[in-house]
Amino acid sequence: MNIHLNRAGQSLGQFTPTEVRDGYRSGRFLAGDLAWRDGMAMWKPLGEVIDELAPDAGGEVIVEVAPTPTGMPWEHRSQKGFVNSLVETIRDVLFEPARTFAAMPPAGGLGAPLFFFVLMGTLGGLAGIFYQNVLHSISPAAGTPEQQAIAKMMASTMAIGGMIMVLPLLLAAGAFISAGLLHLALMLTGGAKKSFEATFRVACYAGGSTAVLQLLPVFGAILASVWNLALVVIGLSQVHGISRGRACIAVLLPSLVCCGLVLFALIFLAAAVGGAMHSLGVPTAN
Repeated sequence: MNIHLNRAGQSLGQFTPTEVRDGYRSGRFLAGDLAWRDGMAMWKPLGEVIDELAPDAGGEVIVEVAPTPTGMPWEHRSQKGFVNSLVETIRDVLFEPARTFAAMPPAGGLGAPLFFFVLMGTLGGLAGIFYQNVLHSISPAAGTPEQQAIAKMMASTMAIGGMIMVLPLLLAAGAFISAGLLHLALMLTGGAKKSFEATFRVACYAGGSTAVLQLLPVFGAILASVWNLALVVIGLSQVHGISRGRACIAVLLPSLVCCGLVLFALIFLAAAVGGAMHSLGVPTAN
């Protein structure tokens, strides 16, 4: 009879008792993994039922305990080094988001994730300005006169210096606003199992890691936006312990509400203009 194993909300698959015992002995399966097979009323920690589900045929059992989450590599930059911790965090979040966010404590301070997000967001924003200037230099006649004037202004040393000073402040404010909207959406959908701090940490690490994609020309900003949405969904699901479907609804809810408000405003404006024209006796098209 196969044994089902689950770790941090993710299925590990189905295994025979022999495979479970061998994996438990080698450390592939952990004592904290959840186990279930036909006939069991509920899932139980593998360490509690290993002898019942997979009796030992001989040999010493090495019981592995799931490691205590210690946070992102970025939060250990004093030990790992600034550059190493930065690269490791970006790599882990981009390519192993489920494991990374599952190992991230929901609490640990706002300063480190905010610093990470502002740093990477500033680099990504400056890269966008650089690419705009390059495109303008290649085709200076492109765009309207107003757009050309804006491009020249953005290319000035004073403008770039101003952006370096202002952009981090805008990013910091945006981090709190976007995380606040996300957490409100989680509360409305019943998915806020942890505090605002947990949501903030997910938003900052996801947004900061994907900001590096803005260094890619042409499609970098679009790729960063799409990947960021996916990472936030995965991160909220892991940290708050909810399904990815519920997390996806929470992520999309603010945008849907904004679109609905804009549509309502347009309909109201059209009705108001039509009413005003009717009261003034101005004929309208049927």
